[in-house]
Amino acid sequence: MKMTKNLKRKVMAVPFAAVASMMLMTSAFAAETETKPVNQVEPIVEVAPVKTTTQQKLQSNNDSERRQALEETFNVKLSDTDIWADKAGEYTYDMYGNKHEYTPHEALKALNVYATNANRQELIQYGIRENDWQPYRAFEAEKTPAYFELVDGKYEYNKIFWGNLIEHDLTNFKTKLADNWNDLEKRAVIEAEMKAYIKKQAAIFNEAPGIVPYVIGLNHTVTLAKENGVSEVAKDYFDSKYNHPDVMAKGIFKDGSNPFKK
Repeated sequence: MKMTKNLKRKVMAVPFAAVASMMLMTSAFAAETETKPVNQVEPIVEVAPVKTTTQQKLQSNNDSERRQALEETFNVKLSDTDIWADKAGEYTYDMYGNKHEYTPHEALKALNVYATNANRQELIQYGIRENDWQPYRAFEAEKTPAYFELVDGKYEYNKIFWGNLIEHDLTNFKTKLADNWNDLEKRAVIEAEMKAYIKKQAAIFNEAPGIVPYVIGLNHTVTLAKENGVSEVAKDYFDSKYNHPDVMAKGIFKDGSNPFKK
């Protein structure tokens, strides 16, 4: 099947834990009272659904009430070791050796993104401690539903999720190859690493549930799919809700639907 240019997705790198993509949207409408003519027709105003007390507490900057709501919502028992430590003034390094300073918790609170990140980090700590990642995946599925499938009642990362990760990493490999193209020794090392990476990730991709997406560098041609040992793009993929840039890059559907929203 031939694809026109406008059907092809642009590769968008999405770090597994980018803070900017984790903002919670909150809104409220204030009712104003004033005297108006009896015969005046008032416009219809759509009011956002009222959040429950638990949902509100999940967004609280008060750690005590936020953690209580987190436990209730995801049926977990957090311990003191799960608390997200404030590393203000400390630094970390990414996989490329770049230095990054941790954002102070107070700064995150001022930006209204503290609670979301604290909930995520504490569910990760819970997952490590208990070797139970279902609460964390349930949390993520509420925000990125296109990346998950329910299999026998459990949240599993689907082929959309793994396809996005693979496509992003292969883009980085190709950039490294281009940067070292004239160095035959380095180029050979990078090519070997990329080949080993594809072999490992292809096995994970094949085992993952869900529709087979179009993944640049993995299965975007029939020949490449066979070469990498993965399934070809599903025949119904291009006419499905999954064929949209936001699905692969952000894990969300164009119509905003979310079967996992609590």
